[in-house]
Amino acid sequence: MILQNVSVDCVIFGFKNNKINVLLWQAEPELLEKFLTTSKEYEQIKIIFEKNPALKSDDYWGLIGTHLPTEEDLDGYAKKILQTATGLDNVYLKQVKTFGALQRVPHYRVITVAYYALINPDYHDLKLSPLAKSVKWFDIDSLPNVIFDVKDIIGKALKKLREEVQYHPVGFHLLPEKFTLTQLQTMYEVILDKKLDTRNFRKKIQNMGLLIDTKEKQTNVAHRAAKLYSFDMDIYRQLVEEGLNFRI
Repeated sequence: MILQNVSVDCVIFGFKNNKINVLLWQAEPELLEKFLTTSKEYEQIKIIFEKNPALKSDDYWGLIGTHLPTEEDLDGYAKKILQTATGLDNVYLKQVKTFGALQRVPHYRVITVAYYALINPDYHDLKLSPLAKSVKWFDIDSLPNVIFDVKDIIGKALKKLREEVQYHPVGFHLLPEKFTLTQLQTMYEVILDKKLDTRNFRKKIQNMGLLIDTKEKQTNVAHRAAKLYSFDMDIYRQLVEEGLNFRI
């Protein structure tokens, strides 16, 4: 069975070309029907898909998500959607909030539980979802036509991310395995939408013991090659668990 009035949506953020991007899709109705439920149960929520602009026009895009089966829990199903849509496992995933305005989805009452996820588009080979006819990254400041209240959900997810990165080192999920201090600072400046003092930023980051000097430097760059760092997973997990003040 499917919960007709409850859906799960994933706002998938990526850091690409020094910009925050979001991954959107145009789902394939026939494939989505098979993923969701049986044909009989699909009829119960058919009106939602018939009224969804993204399933009828290539001009509209939506968040990666679908309705919640009765046998699935919320967090587990969000991870399942993410894995199915991207082919990636162990992606950072955080619940944002529940959206339940009366007219947010026309012709039907739907309560949506939204999550945000973090990946690096340049270092993960995303497969085309078996549920989609198209999946594409968009600059968060230049979104295409989106369905329903998707812009509001993305905005709330971005706000949650900005709050989160100041208390937990979650931003590392957007970086490659090896990165420079400049890349790290630029990422935080883009997320927080503000300029950071380079000396203070680097001092605070290095004092937290998160970084591991790989003893390597950049290659094939026109400027002076910078040191490459990775982050210490054990220290990272400790910071996340303890909720240490990571305010930048």
